[in-house]
Amino acid sequence: MKKIILILVLSAFSAAMAAQEAGALKLPAVFSDHMVLQQMSQAPVWGWAAKGAKVVVEPSWTGGRYTATADDSGRWEVKVQTPSAGGPYSLKVSAKGVKKAIVLQDVMIGEVWLCSGQSNMALSLIGGISQGVEGAYDAISEAHEYAGRIRFFSINAGKAFTPQEDVDCAWTHTEGPVAAEVSAVAYFFAKRLTKTLGVTVGVIANPWGGCLLPPWLTEDYLDKYAKAGIPEDKYQAILDRRDEPDPNREAPRQVATLYNSRLYPVKGYALRGFVWYQGCSELIFGDIPYYDKLQAAMVRCWRDAWGDTENKLPFYFTLIAPYGYSNPEGTARGYFVENQLSSLDIIPNSGVAVTETLGDKGCIHPGRKKEVADQFAVLALENVYGIKTGLGNGFAHPDVVTFPGGSDVQTGRIHQSGYDIDIRKGDDAAPRIVVHFTDTRIGLGHYSDYGFPVKGFEVAGPDRVFHEVPASTLWDSVVIDCSSVPDAVAVRYAFHNWTEADLKTSLGIPVASFRTDSW
Repeated sequence: MKKIILILVLSAFSAAMAAQEAGALKLPAVFSDHMVLQQMSQAPVWGWAAKGAKVVVEPSWTGGRYTATADDSGRWEVKVQTPSAGGPYSLKVSAKGVKKAIVLQDVMIGEVWLCSGQSNMALSLIGGISQGVEGAYDAISEAHEYAGRIRFFSINAGKAFTPQEDVDCAWTHTEGPVAAEVSAVAYFFAKRLTKTLGVTVGVIANPWGGCLLPPWLTEDYLDKYAKAGIPEDKYQAILDRRDEPDPNREAPRQVATLYNSRLYPVKGYALRGFVWYQGCSELIFGDIPYYDKLQAAMVRCWRDAWGDTENKLPFYFTLIAPYGYSNPEGTARGYFVENQLSSLDIIPNSGVAVTETLGDKGCIHPGRKKEVADQFAVLALENVYGIKTGLGNGFAHPDVVTFPGGSDVQTGRIHQSGYDIDIRKGDDAAPRIVVHFTDTRIGLGHYSDYGFPVKGFEVAGPDRVFHEVPASTLWDSVVIDCSSVPDAVAVRYAFHNWTEADLKTSLGIPVASFRTDSW
């Protein structure tokens, strides 16, 4: 075991040492033919050469030359000004004393996003065994049309116990056979962006199925940004998790093992933002009450790795979808989604994709990935690119809940996972509760009906026992019949592991689970 770890440690220095010993010139894999550079940015370009060697970088889109000198470790870096989207271009890198320059071809300037997480991000467009992706046939069959406009850098490196300088992969076009194997969420997201913006979109994809969140950040960031919000014994349990020395076995559990292998090699590469789809493993491991703290610490770690001290790089994440887990009637997922949403309070420049009606009782990998990707795309188009889509840039959520006039409910304003809800009493004692929603855009409900029954609402009295009750939409509200629950004081929606809750906006966007109680 010690021998294996020693080999992993030594590999972190191999790229720089090889360049120095041979007097060579080397670029990391993320700089390759077909790459996409972030438009209108100071894009870092780095690599290795002999100690003290003068390196020259010459992009074809400008007559400029950028120079750097390799430091004592052989590493050098320049920042290259990129124009607005276009191409193809070339990028030439040469070094004094090295006869053969490196010339990268088919370089595009466009938009670059990093898409990460676990298996629901990793699920390929063609799907898994008996786990299909809706819309995949159409997307793959027309992939050739978008092959040059959607490019992927898919990282499949194993776990690492020390930071790795490089990975073994390259940028690729996404013709059908390639498109079939890349992340479905990331592909649909990129496709929506390139169709709307008319630019090439590059995706750095590095998810690992089943991973926990702590492997994606370093221990110092856990200590500084998450430790205070986690019970001491739970925090120590996170630190005590260990991965197998074999870098390709088992889903990562140990702090920093994915940061080292799948993030560190590309940190600083100019990009527009992050898309994240993860959390199921945290629910299973019982890290529900403090997932928001872990996620916020990870985002801080990533943004700092990119030098983003002003939170300009957006972070968009997915709420986990309904699924049976070990107990379909359980409420762990409801509490977890609530905690995920609370991340909006502590992660600046963040947003969510809601999956409440997109789940599958028997499969943790629901196939409706395009609907998730489209929500991410709208967030990006509205908030990053300043395009008014007409679809809004948030998610529908309750802002006022009115109970019967005779109810013993405690009135006032509560804060519910990123937004406020006013709890009120009506003017009469009629046995109904009215939940008003905001940010619905054009209301709730079916495309052709002004009101229709919806599933997923539960009401409880002072005994705290919840009962499923009838409910129906009315414009931007849901009217709940609580006649079967004496003295109703609390409402929950879609608060179980698996639920057939079906409330959507009239545009078809799911409404996230919520509750009015603090039980």
